[in-house]
Amino acid sequence: MVKKYIAYSLDEALDILASKDVYIVAGGSDMMVQKKNTAGLLPKFDKDVLYVSHIDELKKVYEDKDGIHIGAGAHLSDLENNKLVPELLRKCISEVASVNIRHFATLAGNIANASPAGDTIVIDVLLDAEVVLVSKKGIRKVKAEDFVLGVRKIDRHQDELIKELIFPVHKFDKELWHKVGSRKADSISKLSFAGVYSLLGDKVKEFRCAFGSVAIKVMRSHELEKEIEGMSLSELNAQKDELIEKYSHVIAPIDDQRSNKEYRQKVAMNILAKFLDEIIKGGK
Repeated sequence: MVKKYIAYSLDEALDILASKDVYIVAGGSDMMVQKKNTAGLLPKFDKDVLYVSHIDELKKVYEDKDGIHIGAGAHLSDLENNKLVPELLRKCISEVASVNIRHFATLAGNIANASPAGDTIVIDVLLDAEVVLVSKKGIRKVKAEDFVLGVRKIDRHQDELIKELIFPVHKFDKELWHKVGSRKADSISKLSFAGVYSLLGDKVKEFRCAFGSVAIKVMRSHELEKEIEGMSLSELNAQKDELIEKYSHVIAPIDDQRSNKEYRQKVAMNILAKFLDEIIKGGK
């Protein structure tokens, strides 16, 4: 029989994790969908469950010298209205699922679910967030980009709990979040895009972009970003088509029930092209 454990402190949760293999549930918005059963029947949990939604230590949001700390138990609806949270992340959160789901879903839960369509993971990767994992053995930090290994696969040991995500403080000239879905609200992404840039005179000082729902995990090319950084706007304009062609090989979309790979490929590159055009015009 499946047992449930409700932890009221971080230490209590870690004690349980040190001795038991359990599902960890905070908001449960993804977990309950994955384990759903026939109407009227209990979810199909095949091992014990640890509930961590009562742990106040996991709900803290604050800033220090390391960056902006967002607790694993902080609900998306609270983050959406918290001015400490990066603006790009707040904009993304405002389009995640429905208002009701955002009241109990969490940022940590989204990245732990490791879905290619996880909206906030795109921002985690773009902004160089770190996932902080804790166990009775100590603390381990993993870059968000490395934490997700593939579909439903993450770099988390059985005895570890996500404590928080830490976002370095950035200031960019312009930020863009673009989600393509079947409707405005409560929609799973067909694809998503986030980009940021800063200019220094007529040159690109900083450039980043990341794509969601177009591969088994969020895709970002540090190599192409470095290639673009330092370009003059005229050079960027001259090489735009070549850069778009290079980015077209970074992503690897597939066909599924929400869309097809040709559509995803075309739309993703169109969004990138418009973003590059905006940068080019930004210096004029």
